[in-house]
Amino acid sequence: MVASAPKDEHGGDWRLGIELGDDHEHEVVERPVASERTLSHERLERALHVVTLENLGWAVIAVYAALTRLLALGARPLNPSEAGHALYAYDLVSPGARLGIASEPSYGGWIHLLTAGFFTAGGANDFTARLVFALSGLLLIAMAFELRHYVGRAGGLALAAMLTLSPSVTWFSRASATALPAAAMALVTIAVFMALHARPNVRRAAALGFFSGLMIAANPIGLATGAIFLAALIPLGLWEFVTGKNRGLAIRVWFDRYSKLLVIVIVMTATTCALSQLTVPGGWDSAAIYQDVRRMLGDSGQRGFIAGLRFYLPLMTLYEFMIAIAGLLGAVTIIIARIRSRFASWCLIWAAMSTAFFLGTPIRTTEAIVAMLLPVAVVGALGLDWFHHREAWRLLRVPLAVLVAITLYISAVANFLCAVPDASEAQWARRANLFWGAQATTEQARLYAHQAVAGIPPASATVFFDGEVAAPLRWYLRGLRPVRATDAATVVVTTSAPTSPEPQPSASYHFDYAEDWRPDFGVATTADVMRFLLSGKIWGPVTTNDITVIVRKPSSGAPTVILTPGQ
Repeated sequence: MVASAPKDEHGGDWRLGIELGDDHEHEVVERPVASERTLSHERLERALHVVTLENLGWAVIAVYAALTRLLALGARPLNPSEAGHALYAYDLVSPGARLGIASEPSYGGWIHLLTAGFFTAGGANDFTARLVFALSGLLLIAMAFELRHYVGRAGGLALAAMLTLSPSVTWFSRASATALPAAAMALVTIAVFMALHARPNVRRAAALGFFSGLMIAANPIGLATGAIFLAALIPLGLWEFVTGKNRGLAIRVWFDRYSKLLVIVIVMTATTCALSQLTVPGGWDSAAIYQDVRRMLGDSGQRGFIAGLRFYLPLMTLYEFMIAIAGLLGAVTIIIARIRSRFASWCLIWAAMSTAFFLGTPIRTTEAIVAMLLPVAVVGALGLDWFHHREAWRLLRVPLAVLVAITLYISAVANFLCAVPDASEAQWARRANLFWGAQATTEQARLYAHQAVAGIPPASATVFFDGEVAAPLRWYLRGLRPVRATDAATVVVTTSAPTSPEPQPSASYHFDYAEDWRPDFGVATTADVMRFLLSGKIWGPVTTNDITVIVRKPSSGAPTVILTPGQ
């Protein structure tokens, strides 16, 4: 018998070493030194940053805020107020243009200077006309990160999220509304004041005066906010005076230590306000400022809280319900739970005074809603931070997530799906939002204005405005030189169709350049309101304004174009 070779566990033959006659390739593996292997492993496995839930939240807020504030910023045509600001800034960088500003603004000098700077750097267009306000909207949200030291880490996230998702704050961050820069400067002023309170010095006192001056000079709403800031400090001061000890000595010591800083703040505030207006032509108009203050304090208009509620309640209930609910929750928490914080007490007084003032003042504008929402959002952030430290947060987070989702959807409908009036829509299919106000510019105004000036040589680029022509049309025809005679103009803009035939072949554009929808909730049904929230479809009549643009240019074989208003 022949003995078989032993087998291994896989059925193969056992072999010892390398047998003769076989070809083998020796695989040489160079093993690194232990120290080198350790260094490589440490370098590749080193964590650059540990992403916490807070970090992720701020990153999501920052990305969403940047996209919603800057993406397609110039897609919507400028409304009359925006076009007025843009024309004023355009005149600053184009001496001699004077495209017909009805009245030069008495506020916002530094805003117009920044806009003029963007016009110089990037050209005059709808995007650069709104860039200052979009950046102010981003600054407003960024200041929530700084205020987390006073409203809490969770409260800072909540404040930033509410301001980012707010349909109103989003809209006015994408519009030339000077109330938005005033609101941004208000939060900066609060942050600098808290820093000055913690560590008083001359540099911080000067910074407080500087940002306070910018807030006051931005808009009459900023002036009212500054006054409310000071008024909200009075109850806290009186409380300290009543409950404190050695009150007379404490007052003398305070003035001895901080009177110089107080003078610096006052002088810096006044200087900033004055320079903001004096650096632009015609910016300082004492009579106009005086009239604005008188109107805001009740000299004209419909006074009373009921009229204010009728004006602002639709915005608060249909668009800003998330901030309203959070603010109510925060107010109850501060009062009942007795959050022991002077900052929380001051914010509650600020919110109450701000709401009362803007509801009562007869001068009501949709952009004033930002000044009302801001303190309410801060109070809501304080309350949410208080709940975040307790077990009740587990029950509260689900309803809050639902509110966030609904607000996100409504903000998208109002700011992007129904942002521009379309004169070509049928009457029964019209869509709108609550921010349009009077004379919202249609997409047709920009489209046909661009078509009218296309192909006109520079030597013939003249325009004649017959009557009071809206500022948006002047803005979109800014490349043409205004003339005072119809015969000398290549383009004629008139509010009525011409009665005499044109001496030369011409193209005629007749279209709705503006629309006005005033919602009447007294006749609206629940279905109408829900349809409006879900799709933007409106109820009730829409008021339209039409214009005729006549272009005299050499005939190119194209027939006269008559564009009738959409019905």
